[in-house]
Amino acid sequence: MTFFKQLLDRYDARSLATLISTGGVLPLPIVAVLAPDTLRPGGMVLLFVIWGFIAAVFVVTALRSHLTDAEFAVLGGMGIIGICGTALILSYKTSATAVLALVAVIPTIAAISPSIPLVLGLSSLAIVGAIMVLGMIATTSAALIIGIGAVGGTIVVPVFLVIALRRSLEATLERQTQLSGIDPLTGLLNRRGFLSRVSQLLSAAHVSNGWIGILLMDIDHFKRVNDRHGHIAGDGVLLTTAAAIREVAPPGSVVCRFGGEEFLVFSVVRDEAELRASADRVRIAVSEATPVTMSVGGVCAPLIASIRTRAAPTDDVVAMMLDRADHCVYQAKTQGRDRSVVEPMDPVLWRRPPAERTADKRADAALQYTVLELFTRELGPNHQAAKRN
Repeated sequence: MTFFKQLLDRYDARSLATLISTGGVLPLPIVAVLAPDTLRPGGMVLLFVIWGFIAAVFVVTALRSHLTDAEFAVLGGMGIIGICGTALILSYKTSATAVLALVAVIPTIAAISPSIPLVLGLSSLAIVGAIMVLGMIATTSAALIIGIGAVGGTIVVPVFLVIALRRSLEATLERQTQLSGIDPLTGLLNRRGFLSRVSQLLSAAHVSNGWIGILLMDIDHFKRVNDRHGHIAGDGVLLTTAAAIREVAPPGSVVCRFGGEEFLVFSVVRDEAELRASADRVRIAVSEATPVTMSVGGVCAPLIASIRTRAAPTDDVVAMMLDRADHCVYQAKTQGRDRSVVEPMDPVLWRRPPAERTADKRADAALQYTVLELFTRELGPNHQAAKRN
């Protein structure tokens, strides 16, 4: 049990499946030496060439432990070529057909990855290679047609099932994540978790008599990380980015993974200059801790709570600020990326939800100060003195 646990800890599912599938072929030269009639005349040399291909795949996978999409594309292609070559040099057609069916293993392993080009590329190579081999070993047209249908189904069906299962699991995880309000990768609030707490955050900001500030951050060229280094590396970048943002975010602010490679920080600020300084700290911290940069857009405004009907409800306040922050991110991108664009807004007139209004002002103030301690930055000396009085 300890050995298998160590394997699972060291290798991801794709790498482990590659080791298992290629490891089963490693004893092939021994079988060929013991039973040379299993090979076509002159096939021994070609067998060792093919075995060298497969052994190289096994060794590289064992050393790397986590294959990127590009690495798996190369090694998987070599494996498919090796399987097709093995089928060609076997003297018995039944054995050749059985070995040829193994080409389905590599596209099925590839389907574990969300990279559609990788899956389509390896599946196409496997189908084309299998058809070429069948064309060489089939004795009749009927046998060729039947063989192509059988091998095609053997390749396509498992790939489809793995993709369907993976998407089903992703959808289930996404639903659970949305319900919990926590992003499972970074441990931060997700979009739903943030939006469900906005009223509390605005109440806390109102008590502090400060401005509300939102920083919306987007990782620059994040798709390149996934394409060049694989999604596991991309997840590592997201984790490190989240940690860097949380480390330098203003005390008491709320940090959220807003979606994909987007992050959000909500905080109470004194003015535009304070929010601009926070944006630059976050941007610099991420660039120092990770191989990526971020474009940061920020907006801030004085918050005025009101019970008037013309005041904006919570959802409208958030939508308005997020729209402006998203525009600032776009400006940062067009200006060259790895920079911050922060803008002030006119005072926001916010209509507090009825549940938050009470007749007892003292009880309301005490509740709001409690919320303030939980969700905003620490009060300055003047606020603390006012609280004591």
